[in-house]
Amino acid sequence: MKAKKNRRQRSEQMQQVSAGLRDVLGMTQWRKEHPKATWAEIEAAVDEQINQLRAQLLQDMVQLGESEDWSQQPEEERPTCATCGQLLWARGEQTRWIQTTGGEAVKLTRTYGTCPACGGGFFPPG
Repeated sequence: MKAKKNRRQRSEQMQQVSAGLRDVLGMTQWRKEHPKATWAEIEAAVDEQINQLRAQLLQDMVQLGESEDWSQQPEEERPTCATCGQLLWARGEQTRWIQTTGGEAVKLTRTYGTCPACGGGFFPPG
């Protein structure tokens, strides 16, 4: 019986979240414009909007991690080469496009690093 109560409570919370998202994502208006939409059409429209929101959130979260130039950080905090473990040399900011699992492109501008030992280059995680 407790599981049903938890589902009911979660359902009320999710209904409030859903109502807010419908408005933020423009789905309320979309539904008014497509009153005879099928389940598949509604699902596709929701997925498209959620994927765009997800991509924006991912981009924002990654960029938050790049608030300072990591080449100026103490050595113990600087990124290292995934291959050999050497400290990376910062090579300035570069832009990279990544495709999310939802098919949206995310633009990231981050510090690019190269390894002085093995020559590998990449964007450190973060």
